[in-house]
Amino acid sequence: MNILITNIRLNFLSGTVAYVYELAIGLKAQGYNVEVYTYKAGKTAKDLRAKGINVTTDLKQLRNIPNIIHAHHNLTTIDVLRRFKNVPVIYFMHDRVSPYDIPIISNQILKYIAVDYNCLDRLCIDAGIPEEYTGVIYNWVNVNRFKLREDFAARPSRALVFSNYAKKDNYYKVIAEACKEQGLHLDVIGVGTGNYVKEPAERLMKYDLVFAKAKAAMEALSTGAAVVLCDFHGLGEIVDPANLTHLRKFNFGMKTLNRSFDVALIMAEINKYNADNNRQNAAWIRENASFSKVLDQLIQLYDQTIKDYAHDVRGLPGNAAHSWLLKYRLKIRCSLPVRAVYKLIRTSKAFITN
Repeated sequence: MNILITNIRLNFLSGTVAYVYELAIGLKAQGYNVEVYTYKAGKTAKDLRAKGINVTTDLKQLRNIPNIIHAHHNLTTIDVLRRFKNVPVIYFMHDRVSPYDIPIISNQILKYIAVDYNCLDRLCIDAGIPEEYTGVIYNWVNVNRFKLREDFAARPSRALVFSNYAKKDNYYKVIAEACKEQGLHLDVIGVGTGNYVKEPAERLMKYDLVFAKAKAAMEALSTGAAVVLCDFHGLGEIVDPANLTHLRKFNFGMKTLNRSFDVALIMAEINKYNADNNRQNAAWIRENASFSKVLDQLIQLYDQTIKDYAHDVRGLPGNAAHSWLLKYRLKIRCSLPVRAVYKLIRTSKAFITN
């Protein structure tokens, strides 16, 4: 099977970049021919190429005609739809608000897959895509990389803010004050503080308590750390066995961050720390959110989609891209700053079709 994955950029490991990196390597390890199409081929693209995976910014440089396209982001998806007019596509939704995740419509897209139920709402409620064309396949943790600690501290002493969005002058300051009040040593890793760590697995083992969201939160949980959900969107709660499955439905992400940052609230969450809960959380995550389990789901979906397309199953009708989206796609190709493109797309209310 030839599989083409799209992603708007492949720079530092975060969000969909980390997702594509692990997915491409996992698929190649199982014998599939995997290639990746992106607009910006950064450090992660270089790492994938070193592992024998073709990453290109030019669709003419692909080595194989894909049997299935695993598509992220509307702009790159439009490119592959225009290039490969008879290849089935699965469109994956990772973000509830990003303009790059506004879904597009094409009869080549047989399924729209959300990573959680918040993103599913964007597909079904915001975009009006019928439920039968949608599904949810959760994010994962690579438990071969993120090991389980042997010792679970009875009380926390070291804490970590694990986020690319944390900066010294934003919500990190409030967390730092709360940790100081609780006598906790606090560190931070992430792009926003200039402390990006490519391989955080070993670092996470050093901390009893981690402040994070989404995939970062899941990775920390899998090591046995306590996790307080938070990011620039707001403050959530500490993960425990009672709320774990509910929070998983929303990818431990934006939907769960429903409070403003406050020192007293953060201290209250820290005081809920419980070593037995941490152990149970880790066991559940490692069993139910492992990469191998999700990879099996994806491969089954690829197989079924290819079979359905061969039997003339098609997606929603629609084959004419809105001119405004094509204009912004061309502007990105002409190196218009991404922030400016973000603003242009965000201000449009049009529903995209292709």
